[in-house]
Amino acid sequence: MDTQDTEFDFLQSGPASTSGRSDAEQLKSALQNEKAAPEILQYETDLIARIEQNLDYQDEQIELLKENDDMKLLVEIYLSELSRVRYLLRAYLRVRLQKIERHVMHILDNADVAARLSAKEAQFARDYFVLFGGHMRAAAASHLPDAFSSLVRQASAHPGKDMVPAPDLDRHAFCRVLEDRGSVTVDEEGNVAEFNRGDLFVIRYRAIQQLLAEGAVELL
Repeated sequence: MDTQDTEFDFLQSGPASTSGRSDAEQLKSALQNEKAAPEILQYETDLIARIEQNLDYQDEQIELLKENDDMKLLVEIYLSELSRVRYLLRAYLRVRLQKIERHVMHILDNADVAARLSAKEAQFARDYFVLFGGHMRAAAASHLPDAFSSLVRQASAHPGKDMVPAPDLDRHAFCRVLEDRGSVTVDEEGNVAEFNRGDLFVIRYRAIQQLLAEGAVELL
């Protein structure tokens, strides 16, 4: 079997990619962004679907290569690359589940944030909230005065949902600029900074939140 007859495109840019980076490189960046961001980010639907489909396809190709003894080294290389991609995929999904567990009430209470979840993540969040709520009521809330018994509101005197753990959007983050954006407002006082491709910043996450969503920056 000629090795050129077998495609293995995790090391290349996929046809659906417009960034010039391979799907594996994009997944690595998505994982890094997710780990560094205080909030849960938009689920990478198209990227994850392509990777899962490609994993299945490459598994089939490797099985064909195994029939040829001369391809043993190539098979080991391909298996190593597949293992790397699967590790990145599992890590990406695991980090997101950890964020859902940490901020489940905040996520479910905010339609815009909840919309960032995949269908499976949304179901996990609902199921987790039911279990978490039952446990909290049994363990603590049922023993508190009525004004403090809600999982989401401390008391009627405090209309804000101050018992809901929420991500700290004002914490600082390291980022790299991927696209020239010119002058960008970086704080509430109206101070601006020049965002040029390749620049590195230590900056409050809130200031680059939208730029991250647009793919103009990546977190480090």
